[in-house]
Amino acid sequence: MRKKIILLLALILLLLIAVVAYHRFSVQMKRTFFSIFPVFAWVSVDQPILFNHIIHKETVNLNCTFCHRYVERHRSAGIPNIDLCRACHSTDAISKRPEALKVVKYVQEGREIPWKRMYELPKFVVFPHWIHVQGNIDCSVCHGLTGKKERPVRMVDRNSMAWCMDCHQKKGADIDCYTCHSS
Repeated sequence: MRKKIILLLALILLLLIAVVAYHRFSVQMKRTFFSIFPVFAWVSVDQPILFNHIIHKETVNLNCTFCHRYVERHRSAGIPNIDLCRACHSTDAISKRPEALKVVKYVQEGREIPWKRMYELPKFVVFPHWIHVQGNIDCSVCHGLTGKKERPVRMVDRNSMAWCMDCHQKKGADIDCYTCHSS
């Protein structure tokens, strides 16, 4: 009976330490958790077309800025429009893969592809992509597996103020409130 009480107290103490550590060192705890269990760090995003970043990045040798045209000059990176896809996908000559044929169909019908937004920050947060691009911050720092997996994935471990603050502190970037919370 005494062993059970000691074991229960030890378990409660361990849980208490874990809760305190999580709230005091949440970024570090999340980073540790996601490094031990990386499969929880991302979720697949169902898009109307299973856009294969690997083919476009490695086989066709396009960089992120080719499709995300505004990333070098604006806050938003932008979602590619159908005119951009038309450059390569006006016919099925490039690829006969089912997903590429879906793009051809959108192009031939002149319809925009209804992409689902992968990341959305609150309205009070300003994220100027162009500053990060000029600072030579690789897109994978925030977007993780995008470009390394066939399916578009959203990194769930990186869309928080704590994560951004931790990155800014590590890189020696400004951590003043107005850096991210001004118009």
